[in-house]
Amino acid sequence: MKKRLNIFLIVIILTIFAFSSSTAKQDINDLSYVVAIGIDVGENSDLKVSFQLSVPSAGGNSSSSEGSSGSSSESDTVIDTIECPSLESGISLANGFISKKLNLSHCKAIVISEQVASLGISDIIYTLINNPEVRPDCNVLISRATAYDFLSDSKSKIESITAKYYEVIATSSRYTGYTDDITISDVFNRITDTFGEASAILGSTTSSSNSNQNADPDTDTIAGETTSNSEESKQASTNIDVDGLAVFKGDILVGELTATETICHLIVTNKLEECIFSIPSPFDEDNSIDLYVSLDKNTNTDVKFVNGAPLVSCDVKLNARILSSGENSNYFEGNNLSIIEEYANSYVKNQIEAYFYKTSKEFNSDIALLGRHAVKYFDTWDKWVNYNWLDNYSNAVFDVKANVNVISSYLIS
Repeated sequence: MKKRLNIFLIVIILTIFAFSSSTAKQDINDLSYVVAIGIDVGENSDLKVSFQLSVPSAGGNSSSSEGSSGSSSESDTVIDTIECPSLESGISLANGFISKKLNLSHCKAIVISEQVASLGISDIIYTLINNPEVRPDCNVLISRATAYDFLSDSKSKIESITAKYYEVIATSSRYTGYTDDITISDVFNRITDTFGEASAILGSTTSSSNSNQNADPDTDTIAGETTSNSEESKQASTNIDVDGLAVFKGDILVGELTATETICHLIVTNKLEECIFSIPSPFDEDNSIDLYVSLDKNTNTDVKFVNGAPLVSCDVKLNARILSSGENSNYFEGNNLSIIEEYANSYVKNQIEAYFYKTSKEFNSDIALLGRHAVKYFDTWDKWVNYNWLDNYSNAVFDVKANVNVISSYLIS
């Protein structure tokens, strides 16, 4: 017993010394915390990397702000930019000229310009995923404007902390359905996967050159294409717009999905929690009906092979409540509610089929991970790899069934 006790004490002492010697104490004031990273094409080098840094002393000092905005979010971060041949060298160079060591443990967003994404993002993703400070839940955004402009305009009048604001941007998908909460681990897994392709959050600035001030407000929306030039829109609570998804083939950006197409994507992948889905009115082609939509049951998706080509079947079941109601709507008269339900079934079916064929024929990018349903037909891994699902997805045919249960409980009788 005495010998065992001595061994036990020696182990404890060695453990204490091991941890105390390997853990370096570093004052929080010696670190500069990165809130977001923006990556653009450089003018004099390959990349232009922007680090949005937190200024802790600015938090809560809203009284020092000028003008009517009165928000501390305008001064709680600063942006330092450096041109470099690679992201890894950019981080190293930034540590050389910034007075404090960069710390990426609180980085909330990686913002990559479309110009960079069209050239490939694998080097960027691999560099960050291998950095132990970068958390796997850090979101990836593709900006239609420059990444620097996106970071500069990411200020909210209703959210005083910029880091928190980036979190809200991604989680807004839970109640809008206009985007998806996509993290760096998601993108890394898809880039290295054989079952599907990567996607990312699509964003832009409201003052971007992509903005379409004359857009029809009834048409589908996408990030950066504002539908109004009114004074109210200029006084909006934010200067950025997150709307839609960026679609990749491998690590290269190949296209974009609109807000409605993104809702279809969330329905197919069982990520939809709730959203407002507008359909044309079956009674008046000049008007629309707003439906509050949620999943009734998980979407049942399956893949079969017919003559070597993938046949994708998708069975969608949704609950919908009518939100819009005009004075002359007359939704309760006769079988009008059944007419709306039947029209909603047809409309949702067509929209989801259009989403599938756009990703298949136009992008050849299986961002819905349908390959996970197809792999069961291959008895060895080599046969699956040799089939090359990611390229054969363009040959897929789709059969969509939609059942929208329209509930009238929100209507005023």
